[in-house]
Amino acid sequence: MASTSDRKETRLVARTSAEIQEIIQRAADYSGATLSQFLIESAMEKAHSVIERTETLHLSMAGADALVAALENAPKANKKLLKAAQHYRDTVNVPNH
Repeated sequence: MASTSDRKETRLVARTSAEIQEIIQRAADYSGATLSQFLIESAMEKAHSVIERTETLHLSMAGADALVAALENAPKANKKLLKAAQHYRDTVNVPNH
C-alpha cells in the first residue's frame, strides 16, 4: 500500500459565481462533507455515469438477437470492403495478417 508521501495528488480549480458556491456549500453541509469532498464525490459520480453511458452498449432483446445473427451470418467481404481494409492497413501502418 502506498504511503501518503508516495501518492501524487493534483489540484482541481474551478471558478464560479458566489451564488453557485453558496448552493454547493449548502449541499456539502447538508451531506456532512467538506466542500472539497462534496465536489470530488459529485464529480466522480458524474464521471462514472458519463463513462458508463459512453462505453456500454445497451440493446433490446431484438437488437441483441439481430447483432448475434449478423455476427454469426456475416456476408463475405466484397471488393469495396477489401479495398477499405487495405486502405486502413496502409494508413495506420498495421501489418497484414
